[in-house]
Amino acid sequence: MSRPHIEFIQSQALPWVRSPYGGRFRHAEIKLLSQDQESGAASLLVRYPPGYARQGAEYLTVDEELFVLQGSLQINDRDYSEMCYAHLPAGFPRTVQTSAAGATVLTFLSGLPETETGTAPAGVYDGSRLVTHVDSLRTRPSNDLRLLGVEVTKEIEAGFVGFSFILFREDPHTHDQTWMLSAPPLWRGGVIEIHPVVEEMYLVAGDMAADRGLMKAGAYFWRPPGMAHGPFGSKTGNLLFFRTQGGRLTTEFADGSEAFTWTPEHAPVLPPELEQYGREPNTEYQCY
Repeated sequence: MSRPHIEFIQSQALPWVRSPYGGRFRHAEIKLLSQDQESGAASLLVRYPPGYARQGAEYLTVDEELFVLQGSLQINDRDYSEMCYAHLPAGFPRTVQTSAAGATVLTFLSGLPETETGTAPAGVYDGSRLVTHVDSLRTRPSNDLRLLGVEVTKEIEAGFVGFSFILFREDPHTHDQTWMLSAPPLWRGGVIEIHPVVEEMYLVAGDMAADRGLMKAGAYFWRPPGMAHGPFGSKTGNLLFFRTQGGRLTTEFADGSEAFTWTPEHAPVLPPELEQYGREPNTEYQCY
């Protein structure tokens, strides 16, 4: 992997640009959140215009993971409205892809996407990795942190009262995970965390006071393995979309109660090409 550490960028500060990808994404606009310079794998926002439509048998050569932030998207016989999730492995067969009113979709691609017609050759599509459709608004959240690799002691449990999550996916081969986490209002954490895997996050709603500044809805980070971070808190409560690469999430905790502040200094870590977009977030931002 050759992605830079990004922590954090408000996606609203990034420009919408015409999609550089053909086929499936030809008529969309994108905001590139991060990209692996070797593989072309990317995390991005995709904005589909009203009336977007593709008909006919085709497939993507890479995995597409998606979470609808606004509007709705139809793929085959499934409607993906706001807060719906899917993981569509490379070679997944598609016949219909439309968006009557348009959609803004948080999207993750495992490489440079090529759209091929017809059916994928044998061995390309692995149906065991498919997550067809999860509607977050119709899914009962869990509060069992052990499902996310957290060893629950009395001290840890006390610090996560009121949290809930939806585990969208765990890859059957790599054990990479994707989940949604919700923190309650006026939550204040007192721990510093370290994970042995890549952790990626998009802040869907609410706010989060962190060691790199105050994140608001639309904030994004890509954090390499082994980096200490935290503590965190939220005045409003929040809804966070997370992914790992390199396996399941496991966490090493350390006491950080003395380091927490509701007014952290804005000190993002950004690669040179994103520094101009790293200004401090303000109340004028719209969600996307």
